[in-house]
Amino acid sequence: MSELHSTYPLAIRWTAGKQGVASAPEGLPDLEIASPPQFGGPGGRWTPEHLFVSAAAACWMTTFLAVAELSKLEFVEVSVGAEGFLEKGDDRKYSISKIVLRPLVALHREEDREKALRLIQKAEDACLVARSMRATVELEPLVTVAVTA
Repeated sequence: MSELHSTYPLAIRWTAGKQGVASAPEGLPDLEIASPPQFGGPGGRWTPEHLFVSAAAACWMTTFLAVAELSKLEFVEVSVGAEGFLEKGDDRKYSISKIVLRPLVALHREEDREKALRLIQKAEDACLVARSMRATVELEPLVTVAVTA
């Protein structure tokens, strides 16, 4: 049986059109979000698609930093580019079918190259977000009727 480790609550409030603001109770800064322009959004805002892809990239980076520290890999720089590919399936529904991560690890010494490559892959294998990408999404809806004067 699995054991609950932690939860990550947040709320998103509609502001206008196809836009909203995400907030979290842990003192995180608010984040303006919107539909992408391809789906009628205004542009210039983080989209669910960006956040989905960034979750995979951020998880890889933070996992890599943890395994590199445990393995005592010394590096100069770590960064990761990411690209998500949105496709319409045979069922006419959209999904992000693939995320490509492009990590860059700059080392102090050439002799650490193979170790770095192993740790890059180890981080991907251990990344909890990538392993959760097909997670079940459950709805617990609440519908209210606004009282108008």
